[in-house]
Amino acid sequence: MSGVGTGAPESTPSRRSWLGLLLALAFLLLFRLGDRGLNEPDEGRYANISLEMSEAGHSAWEPMMSDFGHYDKPPLTYWLTALAFRLLGLSETAARLVPLFGAALALIGVGWTAYRLYGPSTAWWTVLMCGTLGQFWLLARFLSPDMLLTGWTTLALAAWVEARHRHGSWIWWSLSLLAWTAAWWTKATAALIPLLGLAVGLWVRRDWAGLRALRPGWMLLGILVLGSPWYLDLMRVHPELQDFFLGREIVGRIAGHPDGRKAPIYFHLLLTLGAWLPWWPVLLVALFRRWRQAAAPRRVGWREWPLELWIVLSGLIVFTCVSSKLPTYTLPYAPWAALFCARAWQGLALEGWFSRQPKARISAALAFAALYVGVTFVEPLIESRLGRNSSVRELGAFLRREKADLVFCDRYWPGLEFYFGERVHYLVPRAPQQLRGDSGYCVALGGPHFLSPTNWLTTLSRHPSPVWLVSLRDNPQSPLWNALGQGTLTATNRLGDFTIVRFEQAAVVGVRH
Repeated sequence: MSGVGTGAPESTPSRRSWLGLLLALAFLLLFRLGDRGLNEPDEGRYANISLEMSEAGHSAWEPMMSDFGHYDKPPLTYWLTALAFRLLGLSETAARLVPLFGAALALIGVGWTAYRLYGPSTAWWTVLMCGTLGQFWLLARFLSPDMLLTGWTTLALAAWVEARHRHGSWIWWSLSLLAWTAAWWTKATAALIPLLGLAVGLWVRRDWAGLRALRPGWMLLGILVLGSPWYLDLMRVHPELQDFFLGREIVGRIAGHPDGRKAPIYFHLLLTLGAWLPWWPVLLVALFRRWRQAAAPRRVGWREWPLELWIVLSGLIVFTCVSSKLPTYTLPYAPWAALFCARAWQGLALEGWFSRQPKARISAALAFAALYVGVTFVEPLIESRLGRNSSVRELGAFLRREKADLVFCDRYWPGLEFYFGERVHYLVPRAPQQLRGDSGYCVALGGPHFLSPTNWLTTLSRHPSPVWLVSLRDNPQSPLWNALGQGTLTATNRLGDFTIVRFEQAAVVGVRH
């Protein structure tokens, strides 16, 4: 392959070195995986939808969130998470097995790619750097589709590399197609951006053999054909979803997402400075040292830029231009940033620069690994403080201890159903209704989870006392306190940012007195 490095400057890693690396990364990713409660709202939402799929009367084909149809993402993440719940029971560890699986796929994919293109030493260092990137470590332990998407796209690129190595083998091309399709079933159009970066990089570098092995036109067609059944069937059953899929989910994310995910144009560029620590600063120092010591630094033309850099740049450019901004969008490009850093380090070592660089890399990895381990001890300490995007685990445990039967909340916390159960009402101005005819009916409640803050007292009056009212930060404007005209607060508790009160209606209180 044109532009491929000439080999690794260090000795080839032994099996013992590989085993030690994999065990260290496994420890780093698994350590106290389930000690932290599910974060709100993201982890709670994905757990909620996955849990709904196992309930009687619900279809695995149509994702539901708190009994409303929820079509933001294709169902693969939910299917795998629901399978983990079925096999291992409801736990935070089971909920996070899917991103952990995605991280394993990504490490395999980027290591495989580095090995095939640049040799075993670069592969070893790439896996080390990828596994210790801050963003990678964090999202490997966070339930969302992003790490699974990263795993599939990285594996798809690795299969393409193997196809190229084997002179365009259709078998490996087909494996790449299946991985791209799985990425589509995970997060739809987001799966096409790394493919775009790969095609752009091959074209710019004039790597015609790589393009022939990729067969980009056939690859795109295959992804769309294999990835379309879910969308086509749902639009057949619910014709109004056509506007939802094409308008809100595609045009909306480009021009302005209705969820308000806006940020400055430099958002992702600035984010990567923190998310891709610790490797780029160390690399920057080494490159600066090389530039200062070189008598006549050679300029590298943009056609010589390595393929992994084109993949990273394509992703950053696309998401910089797209209106919708979230910190997780750049994750699929983190493995390729790690490969670029590893390659740059290897190049410096080949030329005799920064001769102690293996120790520098190990030291940086150990320092950040220690930081990550420390973070795993701190995270559970903010468990009940929703203002810090924590969880509702302690709230659910408290309600179960008190044998609460019915709960009314003045916010929507999707994870509460994971920790407490179905008998929860949310007082919100707008329910997450995506289909006009969707009632959101919950069998366990005999009605929807979501109630209007202006007329929820009618629902309250139909339920026997006592019930529990949960408010965020004891908000005096909460519609929950409108219930005081119908009864009495018989117990008040505070748990972090929650105010939890036991409420009995006037008729019951009168009988007791």
